[in-house]
Amino acid sequence: MRKEPPGGEELAIAAPHCYCGRLARLQTSWTESNPLRRFFRGKSSCGFFVWVDIEMPRRERALMAWLLRTKREVEDQIVRARAREKKLWIALFMSWAFVFMLNGKLGR
Repeated sequence: MRKEPPGGEELAIAAPHCYCGRLARLQTSWTESNPLRRFFRGKSSCGFFVWVDIEMPRRERALMAWLLRTKREVEDQIVRARAREKKLWIALFMSWAFVFMLNGKLGR
């Protein structure tokens, strides 16, 4: 049984057994064709797969795919901005070190 965060729906579905006899795991699809759709999956070797949710209407699926794509793009921009920030901090530190070294040589 899986419980959603407060305010969400409760999903009370018993996990089925896969072809291997083990309990299948509840997972969420993050693909553009089935965004946020939940499914049960067994071990990759047994090939067990069954959808839990009904398929979203085409318009909602397209909107959800766009939102997920936009989220990934923003996350990528954040990663690039943090990398740039790190390089700028290094350049700033190096310039300060150069100024202090130069100041020490000129002060003699």
